[in-house]
Amino acid sequence: MPMDSEARPDSATISDKIEEAFRYRGDVTVELVDGERVAGFLYNRNANCGAPFVQLFETGTGREINVPYRCIAQIRLTGRDAAAASARRFEDSQRQ
Repeated sequence: MPMDSEARPDSATISDKIEEAFRYRGDVTVELVDGERVAGFLYNRNANCGAPFVQLFETGTGREINVPYRCIAQIRLTGRDAAAASARRFEDSQRQ
């Protein structure tokens, strides 16, 4: 079911969330305007083309998925950022 324009974040907010998700080193969940959800690792995005899109490796299958920006209602950082956890453990070990 499509979200109404008041409930849907504006495109600047979505662009910011996409950039945050791109820098994140864990899986994300992309919620689409039709209510579908796709979980995976966001490895690419292109905002500078005629039809901006993100690309993910789907969790569990590894299948590559392309999602147009216009179809994205929300992005959540849902997976564990293993690289950040590893960096914290390293920093903790250096303080001992």
